[in-house]
Amino acid sequence: MTHKKQIIFIFSLAIVLGLIRFSFLDDPEFTLIKKERIVETISSFSVPEDMTSPMAINIEFAQNLFNEKLAVFVDARDSEDYNSGHIENAVNIPFDYYEDYEDAINNMDDTFTHVIYCSGEDCSLSMDLADYFFNELAFEKVLIFEGGWPQWRDADLPSSLNSSVIVETTAKETEFDLDKIISWITVISAIFIALHFLSIKGIISLPFAGLNTLEISVLPRIILGFVFIFASYHKILDPASFSDNIHNFHLTPAAVENIAGIVLPWLELILGVFLIFGVFLEGSTSLTIGLYIFFIIILSQAVFRGIDVHCGCFKTEADAGVADLKMGLIKRIGEDFLLLGMAFIYKMKNKIILSSKEHE
Repeated sequence: MTHKKQIIFIFSLAIVLGLIRFSFLDDPEFTLIKKERIVETISSFSVPEDMTSPMAINIEFAQNLFNEKLAVFVDARDSEDYNSGHIENAVNIPFDYYEDYEDAINNMDDTFTHVIYCSGEDCSLSMDLADYFFNELAFEKVLIFEGGWPQWRDADLPSSLNSSVIVETTAKETEFDLDKIISWITVISAIFIALHFLSIKGIISLPFAGLNTLEISVLPRIILGFVFIFASYHKILDPASFSDNIHNFHLTPAAVENIAGIVLPWLELILGVFLIFGVFLEGSTSLTIGLYIFFIIILSQAVFRGIDVHCGCFKTEADAGVADLKMGLIKRIGEDFLLLGMAFIYKMKNKIILSSKEHE
């Protein structure tokens, strides 16, 4: 099968498997074509008695509610951003791991008005948390302050660096962290493979004579395949949460987010299996390189735009122990560059092998 046909076959298989997975989902709100959420804005300084959905407010109304002590302000950002500055007396409930704040949420009065905010209009964490409060927890009056912390800070309104109320989470650290193990394996393997490649090309000379003659062409395939399979697991189980992760990057139209949330994890799984078992290697390698370039662009634009978001690379929800999501993104970008380099080295070595065979 030609290179182009391999790529078409892999994409087609991912779409078919994704649609099969979609047919077995029991979430009626998860549709194939995602509907863009539209939040109604309150035009007056009055909270409706019977709200049918969370509603947006401007900074003037938010300030009025704050001054009159008519609402509890909830910061949906991660703890690192919250501690760097937030609305005075706001409670921090990071959306990415709200389940670990159940005790704090249970202590809230669900009949009182709650104003949820994050990092401004480019941040959807406030809307996500508002939906959870209103639809899942049945909070009666949930408002979204779309201007968020940046607008409040620029208006020089009451702010503080840390909360007077300590919110304890129920998260527990585990000794076995597969995510960290994969990171270390990636770094060590990438260094070893790079040294081997540079050695056989004659660019560097190493004291280990046997390194040049080692046949390690299968090692990049195994590592890349294992990473892809691990990355796909949680996303296949929970495509709705992965679609929310995609939305938080603010790069794709809302209509395609659910489709991407369904198909992309299956593409990762297929590539992982094909790389490990040596199936359609030419097409699988090219798609691997393309995917990692795409991942690097997606993560980098989030860092440069200051978007506060969980990567969603291996898990659909962030660990509660993660304090700085931005540093998490930067770490992932570095790892993706290593994996991309690994894929390039494998592709280049195959070309060298094929070229040497043609000259024999």
